Amino acid sequence: MDPVTLIVAAVATGAAAGVGDLVKQAVVDSYNGVRRMISDRYEVIEAEVVGVASEPEEPLRRQLLAKKLTTVGAGEDEELVAAAQELLRLVAEQAPQAAEIVGVRLERVDAAGDIEVTDVAVQGGIGVQATDVATGGSMKISGVRAVQEPPHPHQARR
Repeated sequence: MDPVTLIVAAVATGAAAGVGDLVKQAVVDSYNGVRRMISDRYEVIEAEVVGVASEPEEPLRRQLLAKKLTTVGAGEDEELVAAAQELLRLVAEQAPQAAEIVGVRLERVDAAGDIEVTDVAVQGGIGVQATDVATGGSMKISGVRAVQEPPHPHQARR
């Protein structure tokens, strides 16, 4: 996963994990740390971070955040990338259901080569789930749309 995608995934899964009642404090602290780091270093993208935090399952919000993070060069920020990796590790360990809300759940990845997951859009949950993964190069998962449940009839009329 490229650094920007990793950061966006961390923000989205951290936000999704934060909505649960049983989230461990380590996940909350790590998520708040990543958010604070982004806010302090890249203040101009705060609105996009807030957007993803409010709707972590919304792919357009995640795409916009990824675009803005790329623009400000956040993918080169090794400390931020490390903090995002740690957040994703904690979420996978302590609140794995959060990754299913926003899509993508790679567990014991050992990628000494390319893994690329792009536009995952989930509504009812899951949408890419790999388990022991390990590539020595290439694994591309693309588009993925996992709309498993139809919208509520009253919502469809809006």
